[in-house]
Amino acid sequence: MNITKKAITILLSITMLATIGCGSEEKKPAASAPVQKQELKYRVMPTATSDLFEAGVKPLLEKKGYKLTPVKIKDSIQREIALDEGNIDFHVDAHDAWIQAVNKSKGTHLLAVLPLPTVPTGIYAGKKTDLKQIADGDVIAIPNDASNLARSYQLLERLGWIKLDEKKDKDHVTGKDIVSNPKNLKFQEMKGPSINAIKTDVAFIILRGSDAYNAKLDFNTVLFAESSDSMKDSMRIALCVSEKNKDASWVKDIIAAYKSPEFKEFTKKNGTFWILPKYMQ
Repeated sequence: MNITKKAITILLSITMLATIGCGSEEKKPAASAPVQKQELKYRVMPTATSDLFEAGVKPLLEKKGYKLTPVKIKDSIQREIALDEGNIDFHVDAHDAWIQAVNKSKGTHLLAVLPLPTVPTGIYAGKKTDLKQIADGDVIAIPNDASNLARSYQLLERLGWIKLDEKKDKDHVTGKDIVSNPKNLKFQEMKGPSINAIKTDVAFIILRGSDAYNAKLDFNTVLFAESSDSMKDSMRIALCVSEKNKDASWVKDIIAAYKSPEFKEFTKKNGTFWILPKYMQ
C-alpha cells in the first residue's frame, strides 16, 4: 500500500501531539505545600495578648532567624480578611468562637490553632463598688458583639444574678435567652472599648480582658471574673492563621515558642492576671 508524503506528515503530527499530551499529563505539578517563610507579618495593636507576644514570643522567634513585621489593623473584621487574603500571616487577638463566626458570615477560611494566655472577662465597679450593693433595676453595661455578649451573660449567670435557658447553646445566648432575672436588672449593650468611659453612669460594667487592659485598669480591682475552670477553650484568645497554613513549619515554630519553658517563665514574671491554657499549667 502506497503512503503519500502528506499522509506520513499527518501521522507524524498526530504521534507528536499524543506524545506531548502524555508528557504534559505526567508532569502535572503536585499540590503545593505550605512554603517556609523567614519574614512573618502579624497584626499588632495595643492589646494584652499582642503586647505579650511582642515581649515574650517575638524574641524567641527572632533567635530562630525570623523577621517579624508588624502591621496595624484597627478593625477586627478587616483583620480577619487580611489574614484570609495573606496580607498578614497570623495574629493573636481573637478567640475561636469569633473566628468561627467570621468564617460563617464572611466566607473566610481561618483557624484558631493554639489557645493562649488570656486576660479574663470580669465585672468591675461602676457607680457601685461592691457586688452586695446590687439593687432592683440596676443597669449593667456589657459588650455587644455576639461572642462577648454571650460570655457576659454566662458570667452573670455564674454570679447568680440571672438564669439562662438551659436548652440554648451558652456560647450564642442573647438577652432574649434570660429566663430568670429576679432583680429586674437592665443591660446596656454597647461596643466594648466604650464601656469604661461610661462606668459612672451605670451600677457595674463588664469588660473583656483586652478592654480592661487598654483602659489600664488594675486587674486586682475586678469584682468577679472568669476562672481557668469556667473559661471554655473557644473563649480563650488564640493564635490564628489561615487554614491553608495550618501545617506550615513557621506555624509550628510559633506554637513551640509559646510552649517553651522560656515563655512560661516570662509569664510568671510579667503579670498574675493571665488565665493560662492547660499546656502551661
